[in-house]
Amino acid sequence: MAYIYIADGDSALRVRMQQYLDIHGYSTVGFDYLSDLSRALQKTLPDLLITELEFEDGDGMQFLKKAAGRYHFPIIVASKRDSESDRIMSFEFGCDDYVTKPYSMKELTLRVTAILRRKRMGSSESSYWYLHSSRLSVNWEAHLAVLSHSCSALGDFSEGGGIEIRFTASEWKIMVFLVSNAGRLVSRLQLLQTCFPESLESYDRIIDTHIKNIRAKFGPEGSDWIETVRGYGYRFKGTQMPL
Repeated sequence: MAYIYIADGDSALRVRMQQYLDIHGYSTVGFDYLSDLSRALQKTLPDLLITELEFEDGDGMQFLKKAAGRYHFPIIVASKRDSESDRIMSFEFGCDDYVTKPYSMKELTLRVTAILRRKRMGSSESSYWYLHSSRLSVNWEAHLAVLSHSCSALGDFSEGGGIEIRFTASEWKIMVFLVSNAGRLVSRLQLLQTCFPESLESYDRIIDTHIKNIRAKFGPEGSDWIETVRGYGYRFKGTQMPL
């Protein structure tokens, strides 16, 4: 049973949302304030979070910004703020989906189900990829990536070394799709449709921003690992190493 946090200062709407999700087999906990949500996250992490952006005790957008890279559970923004800038900024900070009020309880539940289904599809196996003198180790189930550099031309990598790369939930979905299609051209439209299928509108800028952030986490070789194919999209350039 998936464990879902719902944060919304509109307690009547939040309770209805909880009741609807509970009926459909989810276990939910509700919060009226960001401070209560933050305290809960220090104790137990949910499988998914649904959150407003406006609260009496803080700004949900600032919460998303701080949560980026710290938490790796999916986040759905369900807000009365409906501007394009709010949507884009929320995706840039790592949210997985964005719905505006008023929304259908049934539609929101379907979005929750789709996101959690994608999360469960991850493989538990690790894989290793190399490029030039670097190696990327990926544990799909743990959402963990480690970048190591060879100390010799023969590609000898020390065990236990390397730098852990922490991706947001949205960045992780993009990485999974790129690595799964290593060596192939992947269009922005493919990334949008596969990684953000619940979004009612498509923004190429969302993909470009996430790619920029992913590359930055790879360091100076970021553009080598993920190549830009002008006028089309991107290609993951790593070569898989045998286990």
